[in-house]
Amino acid sequence: MRHTVAISDIHLSEVEPGTGLWMRYRQKAFAPAAEIATMLDELVRRVRGDELTLVLNGDVFDFDAPRVLQGQSVFHNLPRDAEHSVPAILAILGDHPEFVEGIARIVAEGHRVVFVSGNHDAQLTLPEVRAVVRDSIVQCACALTHGAVTAEELGRRIEFRAWFYRTPDGILFEHGHQYDSFCGFRYPMGPFGSKEGVIQPTLGSLGARLYMGRLGYFNPHVDATFMLTLRGYLSHWKQYYLFTQRSQPWIWFSGALRTLHSLVANRDPGSRERRARNLETAAGETGASLREVARHARLFAPPGEDVVWTCVRELWFDRVIFGGLAAGSVAAWLLWQHRAFTVLAAAVPAAMVAIELAQPKSEIEENWRKVQRRARQVAKVHKARAVVFGHTHMPEGVWDDGVFFGNTGSWSAAFRDVACTEPLYDERPLVWLTAADGVLSGGLYAWKNGEFRRTSTEDGRFA
Repeated sequence: MRHTVAISDIHLSEVEPGTGLWMRYRQKAFAPAAEIATMLDELVRRVRGDELTLVLNGDVFDFDAPRVLQGQSVFHNLPRDAEHSVPAILAILGDHPEFVEGIARIVAEGHRVVFVSGNHDAQLTLPEVRAVVRDSIVQCACALTHGAVTAEELGRRIEFRAWFYRTPDGILFEHGHQYDSFCGFRYPMGPFGSKEGVIQPTLGSLGARLYMGRLGYFNPHVDATFMLTLRGYLSHWKQYYLFTQRSQPWIWFSGALRTLHSLVANRDPGSRERRARNLETAAGETGASLREVARHARLFAPPGEDVVWTCVRELWFDRVIFGGLAAGSVAAWLLWQHRAFTVLAAAVPAAMVAIELAQPKSEIEENWRKVQRRARQVAKVHKARAVVFGHTHMPEGVWDDGVFFGNTGSWSAAFRDVACTEPLYDERPLVWLTAADGVLSGGLYAWKNGEFRRTSTEDGRFA
């Protein structure tokens, strides 16, 4: 009997020093590493005697979070290359030894672990970063086996996939960010721009580094903490920023401006040669045919650098620009009362309203639903028996005409409040599929209080 278990979106980062409210979700007490290790121990016990493949389905690590240097968090927008990513992954693994040991136990017991790259850990496509992760796990696994298994053999049980992973049982795992314009890459097998070895900036990564991650009283893993009304933002500013030297509006404005500039300045249209190389590399790494890989790639959303106006809207710059013009024209009308200014004062707000009505509002949940709908098309391309995404942080598990469609949800430090007293979930999601005698079964499970349970909601979403 073969078991395939997947979790994703853990967002492990360097531990935030201190105990205050600032970035509390990154403090050691709230990290999910220990809980994951406990869950993996129980998983190993449950499958003993069978085969197990653990799939870590993207955004396991968060390279976009601040670095911790000399005892304090340091915001950055360092190049996403091996030179800067290797020290970051060494620090993350060092801060979460429970996670490393939990993964090592899987390997030490003779099972396999597969890392699938996500948008926040696209650095896992870099050979140097892969080597650090593999070596850290192997070193721990060697200690657990007391040298009974060679390091070479343990290392072969750890695999990496830059784009997607297909199992012998017809299950396809993919993080899912390639169907999200704000987070996807033109070439996921080598997600570089014009500079080889430097990962191309995306709106999601830049936003996390340049403004969202710098607003330490928001939790970037919980949409509800930052998707607020105007009144909500004002209340948040009054409560956390009014009497401090931190400026919430300035952090947003300067960060969003730098984000747009970086998107435009680093735009790389690519080439046919690079596209062909990307497809060939994907076919070689995954075992899929070149035709399947090419059809799969056609489902991608255009990267953010190709839809800059959509990014402008997502950052609210269009509202700010037209709002400023409207306020200025009204002020001019009040000052001069001339007919020309009367027309201007009416025209600018009218244009703002017209543009707002003409284009749909950006709603994160709708964007997530679009991502998940792609799973059906991916299944058809590969004739898959199951397709499992991550990325959206919205766990799902539905069997449809004999094919399973799932989402691994999130294991991140997600809380409803700044003080991290109200967990967003009282259970943690995982997808667990079992193949026996040619039959695939299982689905979406929950981990709670040291036990696994099968979810059974009517629409397939997490209970």
